[in-house]
Amino acid sequence: MAKKTLAEKMAANSRAVYEGMKTNTIGSFSSMETIKQNILILDELQNLIPPLLESEYLALKENLQKHGCKDPLKLWQTTNKTLSLAGVSEESVYVLIDGHNRFKLCTELQIPFNIQIDNFDSLKDVRDFMIDFQLSRRNITPQQASYLRGLRYNTEKRDIVDNFQNQTSKTNLPNGHNDHLGDLKRKTTAQELGTHFNVGEKTIRRDAEFARGLDKLDSTFRQDILKGIVKVEKNKIQKISQTPKDTEPIKSLDELNAVYNNLQKNSSTSGDASDLKTIDQKYLELTIYLQTFYHSSNHTPSDITKLKTVFNNFLSAL
Repeated sequence: MAKKTLAEKMAANSRAVYEGMKTNTIGSFSSMETIKQNILILDELQNLIPPLLESEYLALKENLQKHGCKDPLKLWQTTNKTLSLAGVSEESVYVLIDGHNRFKLCTELQIPFNIQIDNFDSLKDVRDFMIDFQLSRRNITPQQASYLRGLRYNTEKRDIVDNFQNQTSKTNLPNGHNDHLGDLKRKTTAQELGTHFNVGEKTIRRDAEFARGLDKLDSTFRQDILKGIVKVEKNKIQKISQTPKDTEPIKSLDELNAVYNNLQKNSSTSGDASDLKTIDQKYLELTIYLQTFYHSSNHTPSDITKLKTVFNNFLSAL
């Protein structure tokens, strides 16, 4: 079955919510106004929106003042429980997923706006939708596109790790029940996303490094780079991704250059040149071991431990 286009997914989500509205009167004027007054903004979703230049922000403000807010703001109807907010309440909350700049301006200028409520199963689905939606826009810069593709890859990678760890935490696996190992012939995540975004696999991996590097920066500094206000070579950002997880966020260009130069000094002369080769080697080792593991009728605890080790070695090489 062919994959649905972004427009088809949006239409399907909206139709599903609309059908729900007809049965529970959520579409009444008073209910809609209540929703508008309680829109929730999540930082991790707002950070997916490419920042506007000051000139773009002022142009949007002028347009809203002259013509009003014509396009509805998109909201995700979910619950506190799904978001892990305020305990396990099933009370509905409405999260802004598109129109953050318009929402801010409309609120400040008291400009009326409409809302469109979309339906998604999880926060990850919302993130994927938002990334795809932003990448479909014409005014996105190459750096912003690279960052969004990299975020998508890094999210997929974390999900694979979490799923693998959850599955292999059980030492007694039923014989013949290895479906979680998947199809050994399927494409890698980088290959799948490369096809999805119409770029090469290596581009996706470089995007992932770029995104990890940008996420090492202070949020204001990161936004200035994505806006193009601060100019930094992409390879420097990619190199910054190698800093330890507990490193303090980098707040300035001088600090970034200092960290980059220190990483360059500490790098082995052959490390960077052999990165892709190492990835291929670890992927081959993992594939071979998975084939052996998959066709084995009995799995001992030591087999599980070895599989975890081989898998983690592959992840470390990425």
